Amino acid sequence: CFRHFVRDPVKFFLTMTSEYGDIVCYRPAPDPAYLINHPDYLRHVLVDNNRNYSKETYSNQVFNKVVGEGLLTSEGETWRKQRRMMQPAFHHTRLRLLDEMIAQAAGSMLAGWQRAYEANQPIDVAREMAALTLTVTTRALFGVDLGEEVREVGEIVNRAASFLEKPSNPRLVQSAAELSALVDRIIRQRKGDFKDSGDLLSSMILAHDVKTGAGMDDEQMRHQIMTLMLAGYETTSSALSWTWYLLSQNPPSFERVRREAREVLNGRSPRYADLDNLPYTRMALNESMRLFPPAWTLGRRALGEDEMGGYYVAPGTVIAICTYALHRRPGSWDQPGVFDPEPFSPERAAGRHKFAYVPFGAGPRQCIGNSFGLMEACLVIACVAQHFELRLMPGVEVQPQAVFVLRPARDLMMSLHQ
Repeated sequence: CFRHFVRDPVKFFLTMTSEYGDIVCYRPAPDPAYLINHPDYLRHVLVDNNRNYSKETYSNQVFNKVVGEGLLTSEGETWRKQRRMMQPAFHHTRLRLLDEMIAQAAGSMLAGWQRAYEANQPIDVAREMAALTLTVTTRALFGVDLGEEVREVGEIVNRAASFLEKPSNPRLVQSAAELSALVDRIIRQRKGDFKDSGDLLSSMILAHDVKTGAGMDDEQMRHQIMTLMLAGYETTSSALSWTWYLLSQNPPSFERVRREAREVLNGRSPRYADLDNLPYTRMALNESMRLFPPAWTLGRRALGEDEMGGYYVAPGTVIAICTYALHRRPGSWDQPGVFDPEPFSPERAAGRHKFAYVPFGAGPRQCIGNSFGLMEACLVIACVAQHFELRLMPGVEVQPQAVFVLRPARDLMMSLHQ
């Protein structure tokens, strides 16, 4: 049982829910755990009774080791204070200032694609999305262009992400220290010659807790930025990679995305104000994150006793939620394993359980960057779809790899067509 879990965790969870139902006790070591897979149970743990559940799980402790006590891992009053101070950075008035930068980054990537197209060379879409989203993340966070240093940052972040499963690995400790030093240097530079550039770091430098009036110190800022770098760049990169893969396998959907982009934009770069006019693009992205949610698993630990679905939950019990399995639950979706953006149309979505689809989590601990990630991904899809159709190279078998995020297990080599 545990061997299967280690080898292919998403398949393991999917098999468990299909064989044993919506609440299953299993023992991943060292603690017993309940895997819950019903939208009602999810709402109970993440929303209705969220104060009885902490994030004190093994994977969060590992993450804490790398990035310190940021928004993702902090608890209680510390977390509430951090969230209050961080919220203004993610207000839509700040986010809409970043649209031009995202379109420019996508534009310079497409210039490279044009050269590849003329030379009849395929591209590795997973690698391209990673480079693009890291460029966007660092510019949005820091308000500075790291230029060539972006590649170095990418290497450090990738190393840190791939060793998250092995917290004692010296390379993880080294990667965390390198990332920490880089972020510290940028914070010092920006504070030394401060002007508000509309980026997230500016917002953090200006932030004050409405209750206490206190600002953020450098260490708190470093923890938040490292959290946002690790959590923000990998997840959006993965969501985009899966979207291109699924669209390449579904030409009629790809054509609708392309037609929508051409009709709305008419050759120009997309902006924040265009997003409402690109509904099918958003539906396709949502459907991609349903089938392959980047944040494929969530964990909580019961502080006090509870009851769920007729089961007694003892204090200290780990509650596991596999978003991948939840999003493929037959009771919630007509064709759980089939790519079809239509269930995300307003009419079809209106009748669905609110907690059947939770790519960003739910409740007070819902991902703070969800609006930014959705904006970035939709703008990138619209930019690319105007210029190119992507087709998976023959013989490329794509399987999900469940590491820190759910990503394709190999290069996504695709050919470009205009």
